[in-house]
Parts: sequence; C-alpha cells; structure tokens
Amino acid sequence: MATPYQTPYQQAPRRGNLPLGILLGVIVGAIVVALAWFAFVGDPDSATPAPTPSQTQPIESPTPDESPSPEPSPDAESPSPTPTETADESPTPTPEPSETESAPPEGIVTELPTGTWVTVLDSLPQGSVSAEQAVARAEQLAKPGHEVIVIDTNRFEGLNRNYWAVVIPGAESRAASNDVCRDIGMAVGDTCYPREVKGPR
Repeated sequence: MATPYQTPYQQAPRRGNLPLGILLGVIVGAIVVALAWFAFVGDPDSATPAPTPSQTQPIESPTPDESPSPEPSPDAESPSPTPTETADESPTPTPEPSETESAPPEGIVTELPTGTWVTVLDSLPQGSVSAEQAVARAEQLAKPGHEVIVIDTNRFEGLNRNYWAVVIPGAESRAASNDVCRDIGMAVGDTCYPREVKGPR
C-alpha cells in the first residue's frame, strides 16, 4: 500500500546491499594479493641467478722476430786517413823595448839590487809632478853622508805604482833602513819609512 509520500509507481531503495558489497570486494582483493605474494616468494625457480663471470684468456704478445745481424766482412777495410802536411810555423818575433822604457828620464833610477831596502823620504805622484821636479826635491832632502836618489816605482816590485819616490838606497834590512831615518834626524813613520825592493817589474 502506498504512503502519502510515494507514488504508486516508486519503490523504496535497498540500503543494506552497498556496504556489504564493498566489504566483500575488499576481502576478495586481499586474498588475491596474498596468494600472489606467496606464489612469488615461495617459487625457487623465479629467482634470477647471478651471471657467471666469464674467464678471459690472456692475450699472448707477439714474439719479436730476432734475426741475426749481418757480421762485417773481414775483407772490407776502412780507408786510412791521408796525413796532412802542416805548414812550418814561423817563430814569433820578440818585441823590442820602446825608447821610453830603455831611456828613463834624466836623474831617475830604474835598477836596484833585488832584496835590498830603501829608506823613503818622499813620494810624489807622477800625474802632477814631473821627473825634473822630483830630482829637485831629492836635492832639497840631501843629507850629509847619504845618497838621495829618485826611483820610478813602476819599475820595482813591492812598491806602489805611478810615483816618483825620493829614497836613500843601500840598506840591507828593515832595521838598517830604520836606522837611516834616525841618522838623518827623522822619526820612523809617514815621512821616513823602509821599503823592500823585491825585483824588477
């Protein structure tokens, strides 16, 4: 019999079937997943074996071809070098001393015995003092009983170059030269001092 809110042609919906269908679907799905999992895990043949490493064979290096080197023939002789003639060497001429070396200025002494000592009374630079002025200076310093001369220091080893040295020659030792300074009344020092003649220069 129809209610006042229903038409004669409508039926009331069945509300109890939808939840039951959802529950059954979830249960069936869980069972299917569980069966599939056990089938995959329990099958020993399903595991894929690890690949077996292949054994590589060693590659043999090619053996070098050792061929014997040809021996030199004993008949083949190297040509002997032809001796070259050397030209005769002419002797080198010995340079002759110049006139300035052979002829020193007048009044200048250029030779004294090696090993003797001189007593220096004054030293005059050759760049600013001429030989004549040096000789005049020696005459001023002349002492009784002693010979005063002028020497060119460029001609003697052991003396500073480029000086006219006013000296008293002839001493046999340093002590004897110092005695000369005392004999002429001069103190041994800057104005009167000994120097050894070590040979010609």
